[in-house]
Amino acid sequence: MNNHLNGIAGMSLPGPSAWRLMLPPYIDESRQLAIRPKKEGEKDAAVLILLHPCEGGLSFPLLERPSQMRHHAGQIALPGGALEPNETPLDAALRETWEELGVAVQAASVRLSLSPIFALPSNYWVYPFMALVETTPSYTLTEQKASSSFEVPLSALLNSSSRSTFPLRRNGRLWEVPCFRFGDRIVWGLTAMILAEFAKLAAGL
Repeated sequence: MNNHLNGIAGMSLPGPSAWRLMLPPYIDESRQLAIRPKKEGEKDAAVLILLHPCEGGLSFPLLERPSQMRHHAGQIALPGGALEPNETPLDAALRETWEELGVAVQAASVRLSLSPIFALPSNYWVYPFMALVETTPSYTLTEQKASSSFEVPLSALLNSSSRSTFPLRRNGRLWEVPCFRFGDRIVWGLTAMILAEFAKLAAGL
């Protein structure tokens, strides 16, 4: 698989058709799945899918956000965060990966930029990237940004059995929300939507 990943950059990005697979049903589809110009007041963030060798193939890390965070407390996320002044999305993705995981990733390792996706609750445009490094990283987590991390084998992401739902109460109603299940971890929302697009691309290689 890793030899074929070089060809992923030439593929068309599925964007909304992939995001829809993991779209929470209580979110307005016409707003969340729109590909449109950025509006005044909307901010930018970036995340990184950090593929690396593991036993039997490739894997990437996900983080659990600390319970005391103001936004996304306790949620599972890709390493990433908001852009700093005069920073590009790619610069931000690499910087945040260093700050959160203690892993220095070179820009030359980045193989793909995925579709920018708007995060309705936080008013951010999120720019996802995928990098492939040749050695297994050693992580040093920043406890203010990540309470723990875990590895997701690429094969697990591509396995249809990882797709599931879980009950979530919103607006006085119980919803069945689509998600990825990796062991006892539930990945949903924007992170799941980003991973759904990456999975659709990787499955076509």
